[in-house]
Amino acid sequence: MTLSTIEIHEFSTGIKPQKTADGWVSLGFIGQYMNVTIDVIPHIIERSIANREFAVAEGAASDQRAAVIGRVLGTGEETYSVLAIVTRGRDEKGRSASMYRYFFTQGSDGVQNLRYILAWWEERQLKFDPFDIKEIGKPHEYHINHENLQKQNLIDDKTDEQVILPPANKFDLININALASKKYNKNKNGLGISWAYNVEALEKPERFLVIQAASEKAYQILQQAINRTPQVLAPVQLDEEAIKSAIRGLMNSSQVKPANVKVIADALQNEEITSKYWHTLFNGQGAKQAIDQRIYSPQMVRLITLRAVVIPDTMLEFLKWLNIKPGQKSNDTQQVSLEFQKAIRAGLPKDKLANSIKFLLPELLKKSSSITPEAVCWLLKSNDSVWASSYQEFVNDVIYDLQLIVNSLKTNVDLSSSYKCDPQVWATFNKYKNLIYSTHANHNLEEYTPFAKLFEQLGNYELAAYFYQVSQGLVPKKIFLRLPNSYNTFTLHWIGLELQREVTILELIIYYLFYWRYIVPIQFVVILSICLSILSFSGGVLVGKFKPGNNGGSQSNNTATTPPANNNETPNRTDDLELGIPQDKLKTALADFDSKTKVALEAIVGKNKDDKDPKVQKLKEVLKVNDFKYQEAIKGGNNNEETQKLINAIYKYQQLQFPGQQNENKWDGIIEQNKDTFKKLEADVN
Repeated sequence: MTLSTIEIHEFSTGIKPQKTADGWVSLGFIGQYMNVTIDVIPHIIERSIANREFAVAEGAASDQRAAVIGRVLGTGEETYSVLAIVTRGRDEKGRSASMYRYFFTQGSDGVQNLRYILAWWEERQLKFDPFDIKEIGKPHEYHINHENLQKQNLIDDKTDEQVILPPANKFDLININALASKKYNKNKNGLGISWAYNVEALEKPERFLVIQAASEKAYQILQQAINRTPQVLAPVQLDEEAIKSAIRGLMNSSQVKPANVKVIADALQNEEITSKYWHTLFNGQGAKQAIDQRIYSPQMVRLITLRAVVIPDTMLEFLKWLNIKPGQKSNDTQQVSLEFQKAIRAGLPKDKLANSIKFLLPELLKKSSSITPEAVCWLLKSNDSVWASSYQEFVNDVIYDLQLIVNSLKTNVDLSSSYKCDPQVWATFNKYKNLIYSTHANHNLEEYTPFAKLFEQLGNYELAAYFYQVSQGLVPKKIFLRLPNSYNTFTLHWIGLELQREVTILELIIYYLFYWRYIVPIQFVVILSICLSILSFSGGVLVGKFKPGNNGGSQSNNTATTPPANNNETPNRTDDLELGIPQDKLKTALADFDSKTKVALEAIVGKNKDDKDPKVQKLKEVLKVNDFKYQEAIKGGNNNEETQKLINAIYKYQQLQFPGQQNENKWDGIIEQNKDTFKKLEADVN
């Protein structure tokens, strides 16, 4: 004979009981469990109960026979086998209520442990009894006699799906448990071992693999309930009540609790939760009604804002509902939304927020778009916006896709499956990529103009210039001149595309007067001089693509060009044109080189290093400059050409690492220990 022992803990619905001649009545619930044998009830059991996974429909428990519900919860060593006995109780006024007595044991073999609890319970037939007093630390001990365990007589059910058994087919608890175990091992819907026995109705019948109906009427009710159950169900491993509670807590209070934000953030990382399921949760709190009836109470504003954060496909509806218009200050409704966004943004995953913004890009491409670049900019640029924190991720994803398009052109391989943005965003781009990236062809894709305007307003002038070139065939002068190394040149290259600056009539006149004067008739010079005088007051207008060359004609599109220097000027090695860094910043960087940049570089690569040192070589690679001598550069000095090359490389590195107008204060050609440039460069070199 084989014997072993398991511990069975228990707890019951907490009430204030009063004895009567025929038993007891309840004087009310006390808000906590009673007759508990363990200090802390396992969290997974408490949440399953809170999610109504053991609940019979109120009033459905039988007076004659108890309903029995079995579940296996958790995984590994944190697996719990739970048995709930449900009986009908009454209060002092005769009103009925379902009372629960729970028994559970811990162990990785859940189905077998549930069988042991059943065997133990069937010997005792314990039901809810508020006067069956229990003490913490004194669980039941069950000595298992394996040879005497009731034999299983498996039910002949060949399907893998959920089954409701009619009352005519009465099976014992051991075989109901065995059938649920069999279905669990074969089913594909993710339900754990779960069954309900002798029940009239259940609050969540869809959460059970096997249900034994208590009566014919109960059988029909359960069948109808299953048929009515929405197809959009919460994943099994999900605390549905916790999410609902978090949504209610966030929408109904102006004081945001971090715990509620964490619940939402954790749920966002759960890939099993579908958009449709999220919609059911938000509509359950009134989201659809708020949108349809344009209800702008603070509670609804917070709800619709949270919905946009959680469900990317509602972003467009969110912006239209808020009615954001170009040039207008935020109204009261928008301000409530921004205050809420600011309060929740720290606890939310940035990659999910970036996906929300990317969801709007296809809409921006439409000719009759219902949103504007200004509205999207409002989301990304407002200081309090939750989406502002994902700005860099959004920009990086756009650049990543553009680089993929260039790579696909070079390799002739379709890389659209790897796009970070929706492939439809780049459909037209891909169609005409051969023309877009050709330096000898013009094909303007005007539908991408909103992208250019969006990035211009965001202060990302690289992407603004890129999309102006794609959509208009030229980059506006005011945008072009904000690009790195744009001084005294009409073309630049970025991500495989030649960016061509607009040229004004004024610039053309200056060019012809001072560069072609030796072949231009004197009469034409007089006329141009008069035009120049007039335009010096009016500013000039765009005339199209024109790149002055060194041969008096149009220059090849393959190289950046600059107007010739004035013959009276002597070229200077430290001129902006050659170094890229402005003169005032260069002077400051040279002055601070010994005390800041040199100290920082030696902290990164070490002291007394030469150009052959691996770290120095890596430094040159990171800074994208190989034509300077490190040993000479590190000596410093205002007239040291190598030092100036190094400072210029640092300046360009800062522009690349910290793009956008908002980061211009970081472009100084200086590296200072423990500052942003130092941290980034140190990480890149290491």
